[in-house]
Amino acid sequence: MLTHALEKLRARDGLVLERLQTTTRKSDVAPLLKIPLVQDFARLQDIDPALAALQVVAQCVRDTTDGTHQIVADAVLGLGVLGDGYSQYGLEEKVIQALRADSLGRRRATLLNNWRHLHLAMGLVPSHPPSDRTLRGTMESDVLRQLARQLLQPENHPLVVPEPAPVPPGTPRVAPSGRVIVVGGAVMDVVFRTKLIPQHETSTLADDCLITPGGKGVSQAVAAARLGLKVSLVAALGDDRFGQEIVEHLRAENVDTSLLKIVRGARTPMTGVFELRLGDSIAAVWRNSGEINLGVRDLDLLARQIADCDAVLLTFEVPRETFQRATDLAHPDEHSGPTVIVTPGQPYADGGISRLALSQIDFLVAHAWELERYIPAGHSRFDPDRVGEHLLERGVGTLCLLGYGGGLVYSQTTPRIDRLPTVSSPFKESSSTRDAFCAALAAKLIDDGTFTDTVAEWATAAMACVAEDHTHSTTMPDRDRIDRKLRSARAGR
Repeated sequence: MLTHALEKLRARDGLVLERLQTTTRKSDVAPLLKIPLVQDFARLQDIDPALAALQVVAQCVRDTTDGTHQIVADAVLGLGVLGDGYSQYGLEEKVIQALRADSLGRRRATLLNNWRHLHLAMGLVPSHPPSDRTLRGTMESDVLRQLARQLLQPENHPLVVPEPAPVPPGTPRVAPSGRVIVVGGAVMDVVFRTKLIPQHETSTLADDCLITPGGKGVSQAVAAARLGLKVSLVAALGDDRFGQEIVEHLRAENVDTSLLKIVRGARTPMTGVFELRLGDSIAAVWRNSGEINLGVRDLDLLARQIADCDAVLLTFEVPRETFQRATDLAHPDEHSGPTVIVTPGQPYADGGISRLALSQIDFLVAHAWELERYIPAGHSRFDPDRVGEHLLERGVGTLCLLGYGGGLVYSQTTPRIDRLPTVSSPFKESSSTRDAFCAALAAKLIDDGTFTDTVAEWATAAMACVAEDHTHSTTMPDRDRIDRKLRSARAGR
């Protein structure tokens, strides 16, 4: 029945949301909308079953182990989930668009005419293309039958969320307050803790070595979940051992992993870090961008979730086009949408983001070195006041320029806050301290509604907690830890 439903849905414009929502022949879509995986995902994400079905099928196609089946399913259903990979390979945009045409005949013809290049784009050894008769008569049915099997075997599907671990008796239950989506990176960090960072052509002994999940996306998602928020991470990673460990880590931290893009056969990105005793560090990042890519089309499938959440935390770890699409989706119109908080770590090497994207940022949380490309024309040195004014003129709502326990604030809406409160710590700031600041800022804005001195102080206290706890296995603070740090800081003033 499910195979038959998929065969019906491939006709005309394919498996598109409008068709799932409005088709007059409910028998065509009912088998898909009623399968347990779709129903469970709809409840988890609080979305309608039609949107859940589209997202679940898209992830199943990505997860298909047979490359040819993956290419055929994506084309005949008109999903377009492989389009970003085709673009990276260099296929013409008109070919990519034709694979999503509203005519099944055109999609088939494009598939057959570009059979070799589509396979090469996916890193596959191309076979001889089938005849049109073979494609229609046997191959498509085989592909859709295999897809139906995947949909009916949820234990093998990456969108499945395991049963929560049992809660010890007497533990207070706190319901998540506020919905946050984090769009960023998921990597495995290899951290060497040393007394000094080795110079060129030298080596040094490390005091310790840790292999742990990292990336700004993972870090901010965990930080937000520790504060009692309902958090989903949108990121791409491989299905190797490291990718599985990242997923398990996120689930253990109560982060929803159902929006992750799991790339079959790909290696998860890695970061090598040298960390000193007081928190100084340097890092080298390998993103594996040839295999791991979170593209524009991936975000388009999540448009409803992004627009309906309370806050979106964005990082420059994703491609610039993906980042800018995320800001568009977060602002469906001028008067609604979640609060957008951006971390511009590792600035884009080939230029900044568009003026439109800047105007859609509510809070830009940055270090000075990350904003060099935004120095106004005619100024050779970095002046925080001029850069702050320059970014506000381009539409950024508030710039938080972090530095040593506090920082500066430039805002269009709260001019009275010109300096972040300083919550002292003997340890230097790191990427993790800023991640905690962003998560705490989101949590407090959801609580209070506006950016005030109290919100700023609480977010800065979160940053100080991470700086102090950086050698602990658990560094991201909960609300009680932040409150205690804040009381201690106020008492010492």
